[in-house]
Amino acid sequence: MKLIETPRRGGTMSNSDARVEVFVFSSDSITNIWAGYGARTWAVRAGDSSATKAKITKSARFAPGSFGLLYCKPWKAFTVPFVSITAPDTQRSEREIWHDEWILPFTFAPLSGPTGRLMGDELYDLLEGVGNNFSNYLSVQGNFDFQPSSILRKDWELIIRKLSSDA
Repeated sequence: MKLIETPRRGGTMSNSDARVEVFVFSSDSITNIWAGYGARTWAVRAGDSSATKAKITKSARFAPGSFGLLYCKPWKAFTVPFVSITAPDTQRSEREIWHDEWILPFTFAPLSGPTGRLMGDELYDLLEGVGNNFSNYLSVQGNFDFQPSSILRKDWELIIRKLSSDA
């Protein structure tokens, strides 16, 4: 877990100001999410050589203990908050869990299952720091693989609680 502390004006820090980095990984289908959840493994799609090289570089930020969240594009919903167990493997690709080649596989410990869903539009009423565009607060696009979103720690706790209560 990477905790980012942001001091308040006047130099004091309150617990409500604390931030965490959350890595969001998007999926084109709930089937892929269930497969990754069952295998306790996630990876990202291989792209052209320059995109793959950029993903490999950014993946260095994702260490064991990092927080993550899966996003199902067809549902427009978040699901499966997790903590990473391993760093992404830059030397291996995954071909058995999903169709096609997936790169930078890592293992994770889920904090809830794929039955819990949090629609993107629900974030506006649930989270304090979301602002007017949830995808700016929690980046959900594939080109943001391994690029963390810095969110309020209390918002992360609410996400976990909400998804766990639906499991």
